[in-house]
Amino acid sequence: MLFKVVQFILLLTLWPMLANTQISNNTDEGVVEVEISPALTVSDVVQAAMAHSPDKIVAQSNEKFSDALSSRASSLFSGTPELSFKHQNDGLISDQGLREWETSLDMPLWMPGQKSASRQKARMSEQETAAYQKLITLQIIGQVRELLWKLKLADAVLTESRQNLVIARALENDVLKRIAAGNLPKQDAILSSKEIMARKMDLINVEAEYIHVAKRYESITGLNQMPEFIEEILEHGDKNQPQELHVEKSPIVELANAKVGFMRAEFSESNNSWSSAPKLSLGLKRERGSFMDRNIDSVSFGLSIPLGADVHMTSKRAAVAKTLAEAERDRELIKREVRLALHEAEHELEICEVQLPFAQSHFELSKENLRLSQKAFDMGESDLLELLKAQEQYFISSSQNNKKIIECKRAIARNNQIRGVLLP
Repeated sequence: MLFKVVQFILLLTLWPMLANTQISNNTDEGVVEVEISPALTVSDVVQAAMAHSPDKIVAQSNEKFSDALSSRASSLFSGTPELSFKHQNDGLISDQGLREWETSLDMPLWMPGQKSASRQKARMSEQETAAYQKLITLQIIGQVRELLWKLKLADAVLTESRQNLVIARALENDVLKRIAAGNLPKQDAILSSKEIMARKMDLINVEAEYIHVAKRYESITGLNQMPEFIEEILEHGDKNQPQELHVEKSPIVELANAKVGFMRAEFSESNNSWSSAPKLSLGLKRERGSFMDRNIDSVSFGLSIPLGADVHMTSKRAAVAKTLAEAERDRELIKREVRLALHEAEHELEICEVQLPFAQSHFELSKENLRLSQKAFDMGESDLLELLKAQEQYFISSSQNNKKIIECKRAIARNNQIRGVLLP
């Protein structure tokens, strides 16, 4: 019985070190961190993300569409000219020598106002293409901003979690020495070991989150490095300008305005178009009545005008008008969202500025409380449990303070993003 008691005491004494050895191999290894590069800039990361962005396919398609509209608006005719050829003879029937050859060129004509409306449509398409390119550039910059700050936050949490484990290990070593010296009960070895296990479980979770963020960063940018400096200066702009002016300058609103302008130009073009264009015909004809007759060459001019064009164009014009109304509705909804986003970005920054001093003060108090608790523990005035409580409060307060500092800097970046600041 005495042997079992001694064996149990030895197990309690050695178990923390054995557990520490077993788990330490699984916590600090296998995490591939994103390297910090002093030479890399945020602009470099943005360029890398743009090279990997699928949006460039749409941008290229928009450019081709705009070029096609410009080519059509510059065309001499409103449609494709048609060249026709016709031959007639009586060789299979009466065989009297009748021969006719006829060639004609049919040229669709522009209706009054249609060509200028088509040119306006092409110009608005160019504006829409430029606005789309500006918008996707800003969106990629916003994506990069969020990724960099997520990495910054994940890296800070990872660093802090590792430091917490170091502090817990140092305390465990101190506790084991005191137990060996007979100054602490052996039960304290269990408490210190439980703290080590808690720190390691926390570290595993933090590492998993860091790996997730780092993988997403690499997937979007193709990089395994991040800039050393990502902080931004808040761009206030002209405070005397009304909020609506900031809304109108937003790239997403500019794109919505360009889409509305394009649909208005298309509506104007449809109002100046018929279901089919009038055609001017120019023809050449050679005919011979019989073997004894001479060839007669002639030139013909013709004009074909479609009838009842309004009946067939009504549905087309109504469809364009419906699309225009939808574009105007979407623009107003986008403006509403931009106004809300501006308010939320400003409010987030205001809250950060108010909370940050409290988080810093709370951290300083927690640090002082830990110092006093450690002193009381060293002097034997308090037990290990009280020290662990103070240490846990310090860990939480330190984490909240560091997180708040990074969140406030991120709030500045978000504020610049919603205001359309393209590069930090």
